[in-house]
Amino acid sequence: MKTLSRPSIEGRKAERALKTAVARVMDENRRLGLPVAVMRGGKAVLIPADEALGMVREDRATYKSKHH
Repeated sequence: MKTLSRPSIEGRKAERALKTAVARVMDENRRLGLPVAVMRGGKAVLIPADEALGMVREDRATYKSKHH
């Protein structure tokens, strides 16, 4: 079985584009006072964008501490 290596350039570009798109939607929803959909317990739920932003920051910090 082949071990995973660093993502390809295309993979990194795709990930960056996805993160940028999510950040734009989160910011727009926050400005407009609209909720965002997230998965909790296997179900889609709507939460305030400010709460979701906190989740993104937590996930990023957790990922960095585990993988770097």
